[in-house]
Amino acid sequence: MVLSPLSVVLLAAVAGMGVAVLVWLHRDRPGAGPLAAFVVAASFWAVAHGLELAVPDVTLMGRLLQAQLTLSVVIPVAWLVTVVEYTGHPHWLTRRRVALLLAEPALFVTLVWSNGAHELVWRGSQTVVFGDVSALVPVWGPVHWAHLAYMLALILAGGVLLIRNMLRTNQLFQAQSLALLVAITVPTTAQSLHALGVPDTAVDPTSLGYVVSGVVLSVALLRGQLLDVAPVTRELGREAIFAEMDDRVVIVDEGGRIVDVNDAAAALFDEDSVSLLGRPLRAELPELAATVPAAGERAQTETRLEHDSTTRYYDVRVAPLYRAYGVVSGHLISLRDVTERRQREQRIDVLNRLLRHNIRNEMNVVRGNADLLRDSVTGPECDRIDRIVRTVDEVVDRSNKIGRVSEALESERPYPVRLCSLLIPVVDTVQGGHPEATISLSCPDDCWVEGGPSLTLAFEELVRNAIEHGGDRPTVDVTVDTDRAGSVAVRVRDDGPGIAAHEREVILVGEETPLQHGSGVGLWLVKWVVRNVGGTLSFAVEGGTTVEIELPVADPPADPESVAVTDADADADGVDAADRVMPGADRLRDDPTDVTIPDS
Repeated sequence: MVLSPLSVVLLAAVAGMGVAVLVWLHRDRPGAGPLAAFVVAASFWAVAHGLELAVPDVTLMGRLLQAQLTLSVVIPVAWLVTVVEYTGHPHWLTRRRVALLLAEPALFVTLVWSNGAHELVWRGSQTVVFGDVSALVPVWGPVHWAHLAYMLALILAGGVLLIRNMLRTNQLFQAQSLALLVAITVPTTAQSLHALGVPDTAVDPTSLGYVVSGVVLSVALLRGQLLDVAPVTRELGREAIFAEMDDRVVIVDEGGRIVDVNDAAAALFDEDSVSLLGRPLRAELPELAATVPAAGERAQTETRLEHDSTTRYYDVRVAPLYRAYGVVSGHLISLRDVTERRQREQRIDVLNRLLRHNIRNEMNVVRGNADLLRDSVTGPECDRIDRIVRTVDEVVDRSNKIGRVSEALESERPYPVRLCSLLIPVVDTVQGGHPEATISLSCPDDCWVEGGPSLTLAFEELVRNAIEHGGDRPTVDVTVDTDRAGSVAVRVRDDGPGIAAHEREVILVGEETPLQHGSGVGLWLVKWVVRNVGGTLSFAVEGGTTVEIELPVADPPADPESVAVTDADADADGVDAADRVMPGADRLRDDPTDVTIPDS
């Protein structure tokens, strides 16, 4: 069945109204309001043209032509407003600019309905019969051509915005922008050609162009991605982040001139943010300008800036900004204030030096004087001196322990290590210092984990802690569970009263408060070491305490014999780490799955 031109035009109107309904259902989305006006005007335009083809009266044809011309003024304005809102620039639509946009359409509509008095829009017309229909073909005047040029200018402006958006966004928004471009290009091209008499036909193909536009818009809407996910949302989100973020952000162009600053960064300058635009960054903040690398490069550094007689330190990160074809258009400079962190690190460094060196040296002086004093006193005073010596030794030992852990955390990087080569010397060392304890070790010989020598400190701390809190004849079991996927669990279980709940809570939460804190640093050292190698720490209290360290599994190296424990786990008395691995090696070769060291 062949449709008549009248049927085709009316179908275009129906399709346009259907699209208008779909758009109206999304009226809360950016650009939906003007887009609905665009499609409704186009649909009624098609209806008016259809009626013009259907009626035989020439006077009525003229009125319908005037209606079509009136509806045509809505198309370019609604299109431009839709694009402006869709691309995230609704602030451009001030009252003055909207009034200027509507001035020409208002004047044109006035001239259309008063054309009989001046004939500036068209100068006469003729009726042309085309098959079963007839249409009015006017001879256009200068005002019509000027209005057509205005329409094309507005549509071109919207097209430029969409093309700019396509070059700066990802694939989703590029597809959306292309759909909008096609939707306006087809009917606009058809209307322009018809006005020029190409092709020579009585039926205006503009309506047919809107059928294509309706299909394109319908597909985009039914996919739910034209107005549901619009770039305006992303642009508004970026603007909000830029304005509200605490970090200071400065944007410069390829010439080093300031393009934009957020509110936080404006405090770095002596001028307001508007006055700064276009000024060279080197003239305003030469220290900051010196951190900007060559075009296309990223940089991260720390700099010091002085403002209002105050010195602040900033972590500066510079990232290039690209436009189309990978051309660098400028740099984004973000500054994070690290003054408090830097001052805190300085305090920590001083306290660390005081703990590791000054206190240790002073304790050695105290111990030396206590030894000298012991020779000159008798009776109960000797016990007090022995207590002083033991306390001094504990403080020095704690200082040495913290120093070794600090060095390991700063320099050690995890690597494959045989777990039993760490556990056996720990058990040997602790057993030698506590003959009253019974320590058992079960560890497979072929178990490799991501770790390092610092784990020796963590294991030794756990075993010693279990013995010290295990009563007169403590029993400690050290077992290794290799049944887990991707990890190995090392459990240290004792038969003592268990670690207090508040002690465990502080370690697991990772924060101490004046009311909630631990009684020592041992468990903290264990947690830091374990976390440094990518492991986790947990507790279980059932008839004693079980501390579990979960470590990542590692693949054995090609030459296992080349992997040696480094000097990081050397004793404070200077015993080399390689020597510490040897005491339990013979027993490990005899029975690698179970090593039990009975009490002496």
